Amino acid sequence: MDLPKNRKNDFSESAIKKRTDFLSKISGFKINYLQNGNLDPGVAKGNIENLIGFSQVPTGAIGPLKIYGNHANGDFFVPLSTTEGALISSFNRGARVISQSGGASVVVVKNRIQRAPCFELESLKKSMEFINWLEDNFTKLKEVAESTTNKGKLVGYHTTVHGKFVFVRLDFTTGDAMGMNMVSKATYEVSRYIENSFPVSGYILESNMAVDKKPAYINSVLGRGKTVTAEVVLKKRIISKYLHTTSKEITSAYQKQVMGGLLAGSLGANGHLANGIAALFLSCGQDLANVSESCVGYTYMEDRDGDLYVSIILPSLIVGTIGGGTYLPTQRECLEMMDCHGSGKSEKFAEIAAATALAGEISLSASIVAGDFITAHEKYGRNRPL
Repeated sequence: MDLPKNRKNDFSESAIKKRTDFLSKISGFKINYLQNGNLDPGVAKGNIENLIGFSQVPTGAIGPLKIYGNHANGDFFVPLSTTEGALISSFNRGARVISQSGGASVVVVKNRIQRAPCFELESLKKSMEFINWLEDNFTKLKEVAESTTNKGKLVGYHTTVHGKFVFVRLDFTTGDAMGMNMVSKATYEVSRYIENSFPVSGYILESNMAVDKKPAYINSVLGRGKTVTAEVVLKKRIISKYLHTTSKEITSAYQKQVMGGLLAGSLGANGHLANGIAALFLSCGQDLANVSESCVGYTYMEDRDGDLYVSIILPSLIVGTIGGGTYLPTQRECLEMMDCHGSGKSEKFAEIAAATALAGEISLSASIVAGDFITAHEKYGRNRPL
């Protein structure tokens, strides 16, 4: 048995009801809440298929979070969607101590997204000829790529040769869109042009060397999406008053945690960057699968005579402020809450994301050494339905 579909209008209320009735019958449980909302199903066209309703996830806010960036400047209230009790309280505490200490400095270091086709040649000799041909013809490849989009730009590439195979990691800028559909189309046309212009035996559009939606060292080194770094110096009195510990205790624990991560073979070195990134992605209509690479980051902590220096880097933060889920009503509202919806806002959003992640690292590190990690989860994280 297949799910019911309406070929004329599969987003109509009748089409959705037929599917939910079908699933209720199959499962033996009535579906009530998925359709218990006030959104027009038509808004989801282009975001989903076989629609059966809208999942409703609790959304909270943290702030004010004071940020000094090239794009984000001032105090921000950041929406986060989660089902994990204590997360909002923890990030809110981190935001407070950052703001009380004068704010976080944030910079977008790099802004590029990749596709990586693989071309098969007849021999290693031909592979090396192909490498030279790419260099000589990059201007033409750039022209072909940019003929497919108004926003995308082909700005560079890296090659890896493995015998008769050449992996070409194409670097694009995509304006304020996350841009993977954009660069996929551009890469397809570039690959077709190469196939018609140089004697390749064949190609595949994505070799897995762009490493989309997976953690990888290459993205940590070369960057993917937005590479963003943030720092703050927490004052001694702020640490004592709000975090109930000291800079020395936090840095001592941090050193042991870095060693533990190395022994465990972790990719990245951080406390829980994924918590803030995932909650922000969910509230603001980002592609949730990109959390897998976006949360691979590195945290550094240093005692400065009682003050605490903290910095993070997110080498491959994949975000956009146009396209995808950013046009859905609640997601758009969350972006607008930070003045981050639409064109010209993606780097601002990236800086806010990094500052939010920084807040989470600070609060978690403090809670572990101050002894309130368990008590906070007992207070806020126990689900006791009325």
